[in-house]
Amino acid sequence: MKQHLSKTFKRAILVMAPLLLISACEKPTDNLGFQQIIGGTIEADSIHLKVVSYTSPVDSIIVALDYDRQLLFGGYASTRLLGQTQSSYFGTEKANIVSQLLPEQVNANYGNNAKIDSVNLYIRLTSAYGDTSQPMDIVVNLLDEELRTDSNFYSNYQPALGQELGRLTAYQPKPKTQVTFEGDLAPAHLRIPLDTAYFQANFADVANGNFEPFASFSSFTEYFKGIKVSTESGGAVLYTNLASAYSLLRIYYHNDSDTTFTDLSFDQDKSVVPINFSTFEQDYTGSSLESLALDSINGEDQTYIQSMGGVCTAFKFDQQRIDSLVKEGLIINKAQLEVYTAQGTGENVAPSTRMEIRHLDGFSLGDRILDFSGDNGEGGGTLSRGVLRNNKYTFELTRHLFSVLNSGENNTLAIIPATRTTAANRTILRGGSGLQEKATVVVYYTKP
Repeated sequence: MKQHLSKTFKRAILVMAPLLLISACEKPTDNLGFQQIIGGTIEADSIHLKVVSYTSPVDSIIVALDYDRQLLFGGYASTRLLGQTQSSYFGTEKANIVSQLLPEQVNANYGNNAKIDSVNLYIRLTSAYGDTSQPMDIVVNLLDEELRTDSNFYSNYQPALGQELGRLTAYQPKPKTQVTFEGDLAPAHLRIPLDTAYFQANFADVANGNFEPFASFSSFTEYFKGIKVSTESGGAVLYTNLASAYSLLRIYYHNDSDTTFTDLSFDQDKSVVPINFSTFEQDYTGSSLESLALDSINGEDQTYIQSMGGVCTAFKFDQQRIDSLVKEGLIINKAQLEVYTAQGTGENVAPSTRMEIRHLDGFSLGDRILDFSGDNGEGGGTLSRGVLRNNKYTFELTRHLFSVLNSGENNTLAIIPATRTTAANRTILRGGSGLQEKATVVVYYTKP
């Protein structure tokens, strides 16, 4: 009977821990623990829990919500990725731009005997990731299917394509070098010449002020469904700004009375907002990820993370240590996951500046864990730089550990970049089975 009461008492302490947390849910995480124990002599210490971590593929990531929900979150981001990189660890990664464009106004009229002189697609560049010394071949295709407003779009989305509208061959990326625009010095941008015959037949020859497809913005996007911009070669991913005044499609033409131009834009303050996003592709042929082990039992000494989808670092608590925590009846004050970046990889890999932790269901990413449920940086995950590149990420796991201890559900979690669709970073981590600093959960506790 005495033994039974002792076990019951120990389990009750674990149940009390979340109650202490709830009472302090409006306080910073640093306030959990010692400040909540008043009077008496306490025994405080920390223990390290082994983490089983490994690299897991990710089916896909959402790059755009359905139209109405996307607008609730502020619309479509201006930063889009374009290009490709090669790595002995990550293989080939590609980023494409898929976008609608809208005219300056509806019911366009190109005038009598309108003739297209030239058409150029301009895209503002802000920075680049990768090897900018390699020239790029960039191609623009017409979309052959409408971007549906009731659809979520995922990173592996591949729209049906129509004809090639234009290309830029052997482009040398210089995202910080000014160029000329309309004869004036301007920030770095692409200028891709497009097919004048297409715009002659589908714009100039039909735009008489009464052409039904030009009567509204919504009917225009049914007629001119949009474009896909992709690369066929290169070693860098370009960061672009589609909201810039230097991102547009400009049609130069003349008629019987004038020589002028008209623009189609990626970003408009109109009743309809153009849908745009980046899609991503990965090819692991010849890379370290080609024969992905997925050793979820023993873990791996080195794990990988891609910002543009592809792979994440999966992990879970060592179940034996979790069971021992339950039996000990400790009061958990704080729990943190510490993960170091790998050294000596021989590659110039730029890690993500901030990570977050989500649930992993098979190969699909789920919700953030409780410690990352807020939007103000709660949960940590910011890269801290140490001596001799001994850099690490520290994640708050207190709330999640409480949940595991009291529910008995030790589910698999995923470390992923906080920014996945508008950044091209790659990260290599030291795993839970490596020889150097291992991925570890540090649990701070007190004994009653």
